[in-house]
Amino acid sequence: MKVILMQKIERLGEPGQQVEVADGYARNFLLPKQLAVLATPGRVRSLSQLTSQARNREDRAKQEALAMAERLGTVTVTVARLAAEQAPAEAAAPALSEAAQTEGVATAPMAAPAAPKLFGSVTSQDLSEALASQGVSLDKKKILLTEPIKTLGVHKVPVRLHADVLAELTVTVEREA
Repeated sequence: MKVILMQKIERLGEPGQQVEVADGYARNFLLPKQLAVLATPGRVRSLSQLTSQARNREDRAKQEALAMAERLGTVTVTVARLAAEQAPAEAAAPALSEAAQTEGVATAPMAAPAAPKLFGSVTSQDLSEALASQGVSLDKKKILLTEPIKTLGVHKVPVRLHADVLAELTVTVEREA
């Protein structure tokens, strides 16, 4: 099926480009999400108008994403979770170094203490809900957590707001009282 793309689609094309795609892909994904329109003879003739409309829509979406990125740069999300009293590495390391000192054995310098581990984790859903409570509406799918946050402290989390706009969200995970 021939369609005219209305937005940039990875590995398919740019706005205004006429492409051949599988019928099901067009019918079930591209057309319902208004990412493309059927390439009828009338639309092919008015392709320049369609591309300018798509470009304007894309520019507006990018401007909104830039404004949201600027706002996210000033927002700090604070999440409270239950956590262990101290990290497992911290608990074992002092005992070993004290035993080594009493025996007169030289030891290597101790590694930096690890942050205490959480009993649960902080997911993109939790971050989305915390942002909503601060008045910022953001879909959890846009928060790019490769894996859930499992330690206390301050974390920087990337957020994909637009194909060309990547923001950074500051998340502080504190111990729950």
